[in-house]
Amino acid sequence: MQAENWGKVKKILREVLEFEPRKRCEFLDKVAITAEIRAEVESLLALEAESADFMSLPITDFSKDFVAEVEESEISLVGRKIGVYEITAELGFGGMGAIYLGERSDGKFSQRVAIKMLKREFNVEKIRRSFKRERQIQAKLNHPNIATLLDAGTTDDGIPYLVMEYVEGLPIDRFCEEKNLSLNSRLKLFNKVCEAVSFAHRNLIIHRDLKPSNIFVTAEGEPKLLDFGISKLLDAENSEEKTLVTAFGAMTPEYASPEQIKGETISTATDIYSLGVVLYKMLTGSLPYKFNGKTNGDFLKAITEDEPTAPSKSEPSALAGGSSVGTRISQARENPPANADGSDRSKLKGDLDNIILKALSKEPERRYQTVEQFSADLWRHIDGLPIFARRATVSYRAAKFLGRNKLAVIAAGLIFLSLIIGFAVSLRQTNLAREAQRLSAVETEKAKAEQAKSEKITKFMSKIIGYANPAWYAEGAKLKGQARVIDAIEDLRDKIETEFANEPDVAAEIHYKFAEVFHWVSKGESGERIAYFQQKRRFHAVRALELRVQFYGEWHEVVAKDLFGTYGVLGKTERERADLLMRAILMMRDTNPNNLNLPYMFEAYTANLIMPESAVVHEIFREAARPATDETKYQIAERYLREAILVWHLHYKPDHPVILAKECWLAYALAKQEKWTEFDEHYQICKQLESKQVIGVDDLKKDVELVEQVLAERNQPK
Repeated sequence: MQAENWGKVKKILREVLEFEPRKRCEFLDKVAITAEIRAEVESLLALEAESADFMSLPITDFSKDFVAEVEESEISLVGRKIGVYEITAELGFGGMGAIYLGERSDGKFSQRVAIKMLKREFNVEKIRRSFKRERQIQAKLNHPNIATLLDAGTTDDGIPYLVMEYVEGLPIDRFCEEKNLSLNSRLKLFNKVCEAVSFAHRNLIIHRDLKPSNIFVTAEGEPKLLDFGISKLLDAENSEEKTLVTAFGAMTPEYASPEQIKGETISTATDIYSLGVVLYKMLTGSLPYKFNGKTNGDFLKAITEDEPTAPSKSEPSALAGGSSVGTRISQARENPPANADGSDRSKLKGDLDNIILKALSKEPERRYQTVEQFSADLWRHIDGLPIFARRATVSYRAAKFLGRNKLAVIAAGLIFLSLIIGFAVSLRQTNLAREAQRLSAVETEKAKAEQAKSEKITKFMSKIIGYANPAWYAEGAKLKGQARVIDAIEDLRDKIETEFANEPDVAAEIHYKFAEVFHWVSKGESGERIAYFQQKRRFHAVRALELRVQFYGEWHEVVAKDLFGTYGVLGKTERERADLLMRAILMMRDTNPNNLNLPYMFEAYTANLIMPESAVVHEIFREAARPATDETKYQIAERYLREAILVWHLHYKPDHPVILAKECWLAYALAKQEKWTEFDEHYQICKQLESKQVIGVDDLKKDVELVEQVLAERNQPK
């Protein structure tokens, strides 16, 4: 609380003490004061519980008996030394203490700290015990996301103080707003706060005043939990101390739980409620209740009786501090921001509504039982898993399964589709055979075998969908229907060999498709996760090749196709990768020169020959070309691109984007050889890309720019 507000508290306190206790609430409801000032006044009025006639004393006697004889000093403490620290600025006032900025003054090293001192007027025995209690609580909390207690002591004139880590940053809601954090970034930041609160709870400490201004975020994005001044020790045995802590607890009503407002038993669920309000504010810029225009009495009644507004339906509140986050949310549908994750309220509908409203339940027993459960549900939402705050129907779990596996589901769908197509072809062949009516016994048995194989493939691949079903009879039972596609694939991996022990060609195709899945889900990953996916991809790719060779032999177009699809993970060095890709090209060219995979093999090889990356890689691939040649890399590229374009013309229309793009490459290779007569023909075809309206055309147009860059270099005066 600011110093000027403390003056208002004293003024209101003097006025309210003139009323009988039963009329004081009515007076406070009518007087024009903020919720913060009212909380301060009510916390001081609560002291009348110490004795029956406590508040019946005149104000002068009240001051004489309860407060120290010295009036509140209006003299600034800036410049005063406290231990080895010098006070350099006032940071604020609140409750029974004042906070100052201090700097170490003994010359040993530079350090800025926050110094919390008990106000002179509260320097009495009972309150000193409470201040000491705060010191004991803070000393127990050694956590990276909790401000650290550095020192404690008493000034020469007997005023207790605490020296805390000085946290330079912004309140968590303002940090989210100013950094324009995405939705998931806000949730992950909030989960760090949950870790800190959970740590306090494990140490039997309830914070009881969680709010954005008590959660600062540093410039590095690390949240720090502050101010355990009104915390409660769950293992406190002294009833007098319990009463004292409760009496002086200056809670913030906007973030206080219903049981705090009503003066009921406090538990860890109290902090969970406040965390729910903090998260609500972080995501919407407003508060769960509409306080605008309400008196203080109605304000408190709303918290204890009204149902909170779902976050997805929230509106900016006057008490939200005019947050631009709330403003952006209200405008999201009309003017979606570039980074809509943090501000589009439609993204809050569903899971996040349920999670936050569960935390804001009126009855403590209906909230999350622990902060860990609260945080876990948020992580589950981030990961696309079903949350505990929502009834887990089969349809809901299936929807989450698909939602969290967009790329992998597409890949798995392609697997399933390709095998279903094979199944359909097989059935068609079987039906044609039946229509002939005079098939030999061998042909009939072959048709039956193909049909049985297709049915086995269909049944096997349908198990992937079964992992979204938590029913006892389904594959998803052991994972409660919460598996990802990659979880399903991992679980099915060993079953491939057993279910298709006599069909290595089918087992190879499934392994190959599984390798493709791990390739696509690794996109956008980094570090350990991409290494994990690459390891899995390598396993399936190697096994697919082994089975292909077992069934088709060493030299076959299907083996060539698999080798092309996996040379990047099979080769450990750049030279190994070049040799494997060249082997795939030679094999495909020899076994089926019109196979559509062949021109894409040439494309991949040419990219490593001439595309602007590394001269070292260019030379490795030039040397790996077979048969061995003394040609330059541009000459080899020209040959491969001409061959690739001829095959593409067998499969695609002349204006297909891939043909136009490779015409650009061919023009580039010709320009590098200064074959300007041939260059112009291919360059004119290449330029057709500029008028193409296809997905990914911007990437293709880079091929045009590559050629134009060479032209620009040619035209520069030498």
